[in-house]
This record gives sequence, structure tokens and C-alpha cells, in this order.
Amino acid sequence: MCHPWLAAGATCFVILLLVRELAPIARERGPQAAAMESGLLGVRLRTWFRDRIAPVVGLLLSFGLTANYVTFSQLGASLVCSLAYARGWMFTAGWILITCGTLDVLDGEMARREGRAGPRGAFIDSVVDRYGESAVFAGLVAFYRDTWVLWGVLAAWAGGFLVSYMRARAESLGIDCREGLLQRPERYVLLGVASMVSQIVTHISCSSTGHH
Repeated sequence: MCHPWLAAGATCFVILLLVRELAPIARERGPQAAAMESGLLGVRLRTWFRDRIAPVVGLLLSFGLTANYVTFSQLGASLVCSLAYARGWMFTAGWILITCGTLDVLDGEMARREGRAGPRGAFIDSVVDRYGESAVFAGLVAFYRDTWVLWGVLAAWAGGFLVSYMRARAESLGIDCREGLLQRPERYVLLGVASMVSQIVTHISCSSTGHH
């Protein structure tokens, strides 16, 4: 069933919310503003996001939760996201994927605040991230298995693993390769937003795509 007005209203609400939150960031200009920008999202947007989740970090730590707990929660959310993609629930999957990205940032912030950031936690986080990302792409493969889009999904899946490999290889050669255009949080944001937008466009145009 198409809900064009509901979709349009939700879109306007999200746009207004983003403008309200991000407009102050866009107005910030400093002598080193250009140098600070890093990757697709930029340092200022990342700093804004970390400031917003700081109270959540404190709340989780006050409950006695650890960074590893959040890391494995992200894996569980990735599995749910995979199922949503496989069923074609693009809007729901998009929200869950952005939640996964948020959890990915949360566990790092919690580890740093606890003073437990180290090689062991970084290794566990990297392994869980690979499984989680694979689960998400597996869901997309299941949904697009009979269409040409499958090849694009497989290429993106391989690209995600290549990013991790290239970073690890660069570090083994003593090369600093921590920055890049499409790091994992940026991939989560792009895919999550694209998934939600595709569903909104479907409802506005009242196209029959079989998505829910």
C-alpha cells in the first residue's frame, strides 16, 4: 500500500531536523577548517556526532556495560539488518544499519573512556565488524539475487574487504593509512540513507516494487 503523504511528511521532518542540528556546523569557519576535513563526513560532523552520543556512553558505562558488549550487540543488529534486507524491508534495514554504525562508534568511545582501548579490543572489534558487514551484504545478495543489481552488491562487498586489507597491509609496511574517503561509518551512512530514500521515493511515486 502506498502512503505518499506519510512518506513526504516523514521526509520533511527529517530534513528540518537535520537542518536544525547541522546548520551551526556549516556556519563554523576557522583558519584550519579546510585542513580538518577528513573523509566524506568530515571532522566537524564526526565531532558533532560524538558530542551527541557522549551522554549515551556515560549511561551505558554507569550500567556496568563494557565496549565488548556493545561490539557484539552490533553484530546482533547486523544479523537483524541482514534479514530485513533479505525480506526487502529497505526503510527498516536502513535505520538498523545506521544503528549498527552508531554502535560501532559507541564501543570505541566506551573503550577510550574506560581506558581499556588496546590491541585486543581493536582486534575483536575488527573481526566483529567484518562478520557484521558480511551479514549485511549477504542480505542484499539474497534480495537482489535475480537482478543485475547483484553484481553491484558483490562489487561493494569485495570493496569493503579490500579497504580493510589495504589498511592492514599499509600498516605492516609502516605507512599511515587511517584516513580515506569511504571509511566504515561513512559506508554505513551512505547505504542506510540510500535504503531509506529508496523506500520514501517508492511511496511518493506509488510504484509497486514489493517492498514493505
